[in-house]
Amino acid sequence: MDNVFQLKDKLYIITGASSGLGREACKFLDLLGAKVIGIARREERLKELQDECKNFDYKVYDFINQEGIKELVDSIVSEYGKVSGMAYFAGVSDISALRSLNMQEAKKVFDINFFSALELIKNLYDKRKSQDLSIVLISSGSQLQSISSMSVYDSSKGALNALVVSLVKDLAKFGGRINSILPAHVETEMTAKAQEIRSEEYNQELERTYPLGIGNCSDVANLTAFLLSPLSRWITGQKISIDGGRGVY
Repeated sequence: MDNVFQLKDKLYIITGASSGLGREACKFLDLLGAKVIGIARREERLKELQDECKNFDYKVYDFINQEGIKELVDSIVSEYGKVSGMAYFAGVSDISALRSLNMQEAKKVFDINFFSALELIKNLYDKRKSQDLSIVLISSGSQLQSISSMSVYDSSKGALNALVVSLVKDLAKFGGRINSILPAHVETEMTAKAQEIRSEEYNQELERTYPLGIGNCSDVANLTAFLLSPLSRWITGQKISIDGGRGVY
């Protein structure tokens, strides 16, 4: 039982690997013995992560485009073998008032947050490329609230949740699973910068609304590893909120 969470025979793809939640997920999966392929735009950050891990490699790719995803997946399978799971952390935020929405920018948000995830899943949905595939999509805790000026971002994350439900039967045909994680406020490099310009009153109010306090990247990484691993073999089609109790406060 001591080795039940060892993943040394598993190959996982993690997008958005160069920072924040994706980076932490790579490090934790590597610690558990998995072979991890991180994908992101910033090669210098990926090289730094490679130095911190034992069994990590990377590919540089910008998910604003879908055209190169098939070649990306094929190159990973050719070099490393069949994929056991994929977690999609790649994403871009968008804060736009309804009156000032730019449709071209909105489409870019959907390209990165949704359409590239869909194309990646499409290309992994192949018995020649994956085995017992587990997919984890990173949505957002804002799905459970109404927040002004977040319509484009929230809609792109909501589309991921719809995909989780829609693809359950397709993936199950080959023993595959799909779930999404809805993180609430988590301390990352991005939120740390925002904290510096927020008022002290706002920061105190933010902490007060989380019974278990503000989350860390490791909290999401732990749940991601569980959902990717065989320990969650009977869990699929679920949208799992991780919010320190914020949703019921």
